[in-house]
Amino acid sequence: MNSELFDHLKDFTTNPYLFIGSGFSRRYLNLPTWEELLSNFFLVSSIEGEFEYYKSKCNSNLPLLASNLSNEFHEIWWKNDLFKANRSVNKTLASEGMNLPLKIEISNYIKSIQSISKEYDKEIELLKTSVIDGIITTNWDSFLEENFSDFNIYIGQQELLFSEAISIGEIYKIHGCVTRPETLILTEEDYLDFNSKNAYLAAKLLTIFVEHPIIFIGYSLSDNNIQQIIDSIVKCVEPKNLDKLKNRLIFVEWKKDAEFEIKDSSIKLPDNKVLPIKLIITDSFEPIFETLSTLKRQIPIKILRKLKNSVVEFVKSNKPTSQVFVADINTITDDSLIEYAIGVASQLLSTQGYKSIETIDIIEDILNDNKNFNSKLLVENTFPKIIKGNSFIPLYKYLRKENLLTKTGTLKSKNKFELKKNTPNCFLPPIGCIKKQTEIRRNHKDVNSIINSFDVSHSLNYIPLLDFKTINLNQLLKFLRSCLNDETIKTSSNFRKLVCLYDYLKFGIENNASS
Repeated sequence: MNSELFDHLKDFTTNPYLFIGSGFSRRYLNLPTWEELLSNFFLVSSIEGEFEYYKSKCNSNLPLLASNLSNEFHEIWWKNDLFKANRSVNKTLASEGMNLPLKIEISNYIKSIQSISKEYDKEIELLKTSVIDGIITTNWDSFLEENFSDFNIYIGQQELLFSEAISIGEIYKIHGCVTRPETLILTEEDYLDFNSKNAYLAAKLLTIFVEHPIIFIGYSLSDNNIQQIIDSIVKCVEPKNLDKLKNRLIFVEWKKDAEFEIKDSSIKLPDNKVLPIKLIITDSFEPIFETLSTLKRQIPIKILRKLKNSVVEFVKSNKPTSQVFVADINTITDDSLIEYAIGVASQLLSTQGYKSIETIDIIEDILNDNKNFNSKLLVENTFPKIIKGNSFIPLYKYLRKENLLTKTGTLKSKNKFELKKNTPNCFLPPIGCIKKQTEIRRNHKDVNSIINSFDVSHSLNYIPLLDFKTINLNQLLKFLRSCLNDETIKTSSNFRKLVCLYDYLKFGIENNASS
C-alpha cells in the first residue's frame, strides 16, 4: 500500500472511479495497439494490396484508416467464402450499415486473440479487491466486467445517455464492446458522431467528476480521445472552479523501472487550456490497487446500488415501487428483489426504525404478510415500546418465528414484556355479547355463517363466541382483510381483538403454526 495515495484518497467522502484506457488491455490481455490491431486484421481480411498503402492515405488518422478499410472490406465480407460462417450468423446485423462487417470481424478477432497475462496475476487479484464506485472505459474487451461481476454494464454512449444510471457499481463502456459490435467507436464516422454528442456525455459524467476522485489509468497524457472528453467536461465548469478538480483528477503514467511517485502536474487541453492534476509515475500498478483495496465500504456494492436506486425511484415517483425492508445488513441477500432501506443492527437506523413501528403496521403484516419485518428486531425493539398501555397487539407470529414460544403458546423465558395471562379468553367481546354464546354456537357453525348473517360490527363480536376448534382460519383471514378497507373498523378494539385471536390460533398453538 502507498500511504501517500491512501492519505490523499481518504479525505474524499466517496470512493474513486477508474477511467481506463487501452494500456490496460495491452497489459492484462496482451492485446495490440490500435494500429497493430488494424494491421493484424488486414492480414486476414483478404483486402488486396499493402496495409502501408492504406495507411499512407490517412496521415496517421487511425479512424480514417478504419473507414477506408471498412469500405474495402464490405464487399469482401458479403461475397468471400472465408466469411460465410460469420455471414450466416450476423447478416441481419451487418445489413444495418456499411461498416458493420468490419466491426463484426474486429470484435471476433479481439475475442479470439485476448489472453490473460500470467505475469500480472497479483495485480489482477488486487484489482478485483479494489474499493471503487465505478469504471469509465473506452476499451472494447470484456476484461473489466469479468473482474467486477457485481457491477452493472452500460454499453455505448446512447445506452448511458438514456439510462437510469446511478453512478454506483457501474461500468460505462463509452466506446462500445465486442459483445455488441454495432456499438464500437471505430471509424471516422463513428468518432464524428461521438464527438458531436460530447456535450451530452460530458453532462452525464460531470456529476461523477465533481463527486468522486477519478483515477485515469491506461492512457497517455497526450491521448487525443481523453483530452476531448475532459475538455467537454471542463467546459461545463466555470474557470474559478477548475482548481477544485485538481485533487480529484489522478493520472497514472507507466514508466519502466520508475519508483512510485505522486506529484502535482497538469494536462494541456485544446484551446491551450491547462488543467491541474495529480500525477502518479510508476512501473507497477500493485501499490495503486493495494491502496484501493484498503478503502472502506460498509455496504456491499451490489446492495448499495439497489439502495441508491430505491431512493432515486422513490423521489421520482413519490412512492416506493415495492416493499421497503429495514433490517440488519447481514439479513439481506444479493438475490432480493425488494428495495432496501438498510441499517446496521448496532446503529441508529435499524433500532430507531423498529421503535417507530405502530400496532396497525403489525396488524397489516399479520393479515397480508407484506412488511418483511425482522422478527428479532420487533421482539427486541418494537413490542417493549408499544405493548405498554396497549392491550391488543398480535405478536405470536414473530415470537414463534424466533422460537420463543412453547408448544402451548407461553413464553419459554422471561422477556422485556409479558403475554396476557388469560389468553385466549381476553379476546372475547364484552359481557353483553358473551351472553349470546349459546345462541351463536347453536345457529352458526363457522365464520362465514356469521358474516353472512350480521353486519361487520356484530360479526367482530360474534366470531370469537364460536368454539375455537371450529373456526376456519382461512375464512377468518379473508374477513379480517376486508375490514382493513374501513378506517373506522380497523381502529376499533373489537377488530384488534379478533386479529389477536387469529394470530394466537394461527401461530400461538404449535400444531396450527406448523400446519
